[in-house]
Amino acid sequence: METIYTKHRPAHEILMEYYWYCDHRSMIEDEWRIEDQKYKNHCDSLYKKYIQTVALEKRIKEDSKSAKVAQKLEKIKADYSDTILLKKLKNKK
Repeated sequence: METIYTKHRPAHEILMEYYWYCDHRSMIEDEWRIEDQKYKNHCDSLYKKYIQTVALEKRIKEDSKSAKVAQKLEKIKADYSDTILLKKLKNKK
């Protein structure tokens, strides 16, 4: 049915088109949720591997020979007031 001013569409056609778009929106949303879950699972596994690797690197660093030497050196406080050279100078006086 046409009028002089606009082309008239029956209401049932508009309603069918509306439901078609609603169905497609819901299908796209479901597909997106599935894809998003895949990305979320991958992100979670990567972060878990990162935490494990940080712990491993920390343990390796603490157990290394150079780390142990560095810890021992930190414990020893250097006191240069009684060096051999100073003792010799004091004895000469």
